[in-house]
Amino acid sequence: MPSPHHCIAFAAAVALAPAGGRAGGTGSAPSPGHAGTSSAQEAAVRLHGAASVVDSLAKPHAAAVEKATGLKLVIDRSNAGKGLRDLVEGKCDIALASASLEATVEAARTAGLTAAVPDLRMQVISTSEVVFIVHPSNPVRKLTWEQIRDLHTGKIARWKELGGPDVPVAVVTDAAASATRGLIKQVVLGGSEYAPGARAVAAVAEVNEEVARNPAAIGGLGREFADPKRVASVETKKVERPLAFVTVGPPGEKAAKVIEAYRAQVGIESRAR
Repeated sequence: MPSPHHCIAFAAAVALAPAGGRAGGTGSAPSPGHAGTSSAQEAAVRLHGAASVVDSLAKPHAAAVEKATGLKLVIDRSNAGKGLRDLVEGKCDIALASASLEATVEAARTAGLTAAVPDLRMQVISTSEVVFIVHPSNPVRKLTWEQIRDLHTGKIARWKELGGPDVPVAVVTDAAASATRGLIKQVVLGGSEYAPGARAVAAVAEVNEEVARNPAAIGGLGREFADPKRVASVETKKVERPLAFVTVGPPGEKAAKVIEAYRAQVGIESRAR
């Protein structure tokens, strides 16, 4: 049962049993698109995936990590499902995830992954919080997880059922292949499906934009993407999520250096607060 105060929706180190695929981290042969690269390119470590991990962790510390490791980082910002698919298909060395490994694998399936899932290892570098936002004109500012579930599944169809205006609820979610959408489904919705009318946007920042435009909307997203000047956060139980790196098998030598350098940078940042 979730804590009455919050839920930590991940494990610090997670592995999925192998079902075929390549060996760990960066030890695989380069994908066809990288054949014939220069020595500088061969030293690069490719990080693909969740926008929240890119914006909160990967890019802010990239220069310091490159300096500490002597490795070039190539960072591709998309979503966790696309990042994990790229990892399994050999298109990157580290996938960036912002939810549990289970939710991230499900997101990868939504992103088109058809291959067997190999031995995946998750390394949690930091954490962030998922929040639910409404339009500033909406007087509903406190919800239980059960009410959030019923709003997202369509059981509660109009805001007046919760003391709000007599308008239909408009549910906005992150991209269908987003791990944040999957995490909300897994943790808050208890595995229930989103209502048929729930609208998945192309990128997480659009959740904030859609809710800011629509007085009837509600959406879940990382706190770092919610603009308090344009939307209102709903008071509810805390949903904490990982900002994590995923590799196939134990990280290879280059990937391990990068992961440890990011851990060190997060530690320095934490001590400076």
